[in-house]
Amino acid sequence: MNVNIILFSTFVILLILGIPVAACLTFSSFIYLLLAKIPVMVIAQKFFTAADSYSLMAIPFFIIAGGILEKGGVAKRLVDMFNAILGWIPGGLAIAAFIASAFFGAISGSSAATVAAIGSIIVPIMIKEGYTESFALATVAAAGFLGIIIPPSIPMVIYGMALGISVTDVFLGGIIPGIILAFGMAIYSVVYGFKHKDEIVIHEFSLHNLWDTFRSAMWALLMPVIILGGIYGGIFTPTESAAVSILYGLLVSKFVYHELNLHTLRDILKGSVKTSCQIMFIVCSATAFAYVLTRENVTANLAKSIISIASSKLIFWLLVTILLLIVGCIMDTVPAVMILAPLFASCLGNYGISNVAFGVIMIINLGIGLCTPPVGLNLYVAAGLRKVGIETVVNRHLLKYLGLAMLMLITFMAFPQIITFLPSTAA
Repeated sequence: MNVNIILFSTFVILLILGIPVAACLTFSSFIYLLLAKIPVMVIAQKFFTAADSYSLMAIPFFIIAGGILEKGGVAKRLVDMFNAILGWIPGGLAIAAFIASAFFGAISGSSAATVAAIGSIIVPIMIKEGYTESFALATVAAAGFLGIIIPPSIPMVIYGMALGISVTDVFLGGIIPGIILAFGMAIYSVVYGFKHKDEIVIHEFSLHNLWDTFRSAMWALLMPVIILGGIYGGIFTPTESAAVSILYGLLVSKFVYHELNLHTLRDILKGSVKTSCQIMFIVCSATAFAYVLTRENVTANLAKSIISIASSKLIFWLLVTILLLIVGCIMDTVPAVMILAPLFASCLGNYGISNVAFGVIMIINLGIGLCTPPVGLNLYVAAGLRKVGIETVVNRHLLKYLGLAMLMLITFMAFPQIITFLPSTAA
């Protein structure tokens, strides 16, 4: 039997059996090396090479920072301030969920952390103020994927590392699309608000309340300014900015908001180590798998196949979108980026697509996958907030949010200048 068939069959069978993706990739690579009579020590070498990356040091730092801010009172103050700004609009509390998620995403870089942090605060308030549970959970699940679009973003770090391009450029490319997605999906929140304005609480606008919440949230608002301003101002690298975000988060959470203690910090560090190890295992195993694909010329052959099928940029984007949406339904973002980004990168020059534009569009596609069953992580995190099944989260409200996200994704494909404007300006 052909070695390639055995390789992919092993991977697919293990994936169907529910084996973790990293283990599927590692075992498939191991089987290939045995059949090809290549020393299995190659796997260890590839693991070491993948882990020996300065850019990847940003991942555990951003995970720790996200945990500190989730438990340290930052998320609560962001929600309070944006509710004070938008609460007078029908559906304003749902809009606040999107804007607060965008801001929190500009700190944590994680979709799941954004859903957990913002959702744990805003969902109980929404239900108390007359929003249905299904609408509230769908809102935070959809808003949560902004956490990987608004920089800093863990999948963007992975993408930059996988292709050997500037992580800062990919970060810059995500800013405008992230803002457009936040406001674009929030359109449905307004529609829902006007339709149910007799059932939900609509607050009167108060300058006094706005000032109080702004004063309280000021330290939280400064954090993305420090992180992103430092990166784009050339003061520090994305990895250094992640370390700075931990220090700033500790100072604010402990000495300003007084909501962080040693017990909580220990739990944050334990959870962060676990999550970081999972991500690094995926990165290492995907690197070993990529070696196998390269050795068997799978990357080059796939590129030739895509070019032969996709006679225009439109058809290429259509194929990519369908594939990524399917992959996003069954695979988490990090392994999908590690496996697929190098495969598609070799085709981009034929269609005049920049690596940065493709990276942002790829991550948006996979972000939508985070909100779709059966593997969509945001669905499970959101459902866990109320201890309900994911069928409560997957409803017509979520479909409408994702429909709006798809419309904006198509716009970014048609006008990639939206993505490349800031990176080109910074260059």
